[in-house]
Amino acid sequence: MAKILPSTRLLPANPIRAVDLLASAGFSEIEVNYASFERSNVDYPSLPNWLRLVLLEALRLGVSVPVVHGPWEDYFLPYLGRGVEAAVSEALLLAEISHGYGVEILVLHPFSARRLGAGRATWINKRFFAILAERLEAEELGLRIAVENTSREPPWNNISETRGLVEAVASEKIGMCLDFGHAGINGYTPGAALKEAAGREICIHLHDNHGRADEHLPPGCGSLDWSSLAEAPKTRATYIVLESDCSGGTRNCLARLRSAAVSAKVLLEPVLP
Repeated sequence: MAKILPSTRLLPANPIRAVDLLASAGFSEIEVNYASFERSNVDYPSLPNWLRLVLLEALRLGVSVPVVHGPWEDYFLPYLGRGVEAAVSEALLLAEISHGYGVEILVLHPFSARRLGAGRATWINKRFFAILAERLEAEELGLRIAVENTSREPPWNNISETRGLVEAVASEKIGMCLDFGHAGINGYTPGAALKEAAGREICIHLHDNHGRADEHLPPGCGSLDWSSLAEAPKTRATYIVLESDCSGGTRNCLARLRSAAVSAKVLLEPVLP
């Protein structure tokens, strides 16, 4: 059965402090999310070392981190300017660090058409993820990459396109991270999004909105039609990550997280194996 994980992005704290707070609240499995690093103004060159420190803190506290949400596409663009292989090497570094601390899934956003041009977005992403899969297999890393459908950037705001990219790579190392919130602002109900993913999802990002902006609300607090899951197939995702945000105090945010976890179980009950 898929496990529901809290994310460090919920807490308005640096990622190490966020791990400490989640551990003190009794959570033994969490997702480490790049949003926590970004909010703490961690610069790009320092990210690999920060990631090590955060995962080391989780290990010290006995907290498992099966999922890491890697940096947004902007992080990789300077490397991509030196060639696809350079960008792959940086992604592989983050994967190696993550794998060393027991991470099973590294979530990455694909490069958008706005950044690469409509004519190059598909083939560059195919090449990037195909080479990354080959390198993961060559180094015998058990970690998998989950390609996430994006909020606004075409073509990857289209779930069919994102699924097609994963299928084109055709590697067991590459799956899909289905983001229900991103799907919602692109006209998908949760049920339609899950059908469109066609079982390629290995993780799910769970949050809500009102169909216009990427609000990262707790599930059930927006206008997404969660009842649409009643006619959707069972998910094949291993992990479901609660990706809601909170700007209040720590106690309020942890209470909000507990409430979101209860809501998640109820709303997703029709599609949980």
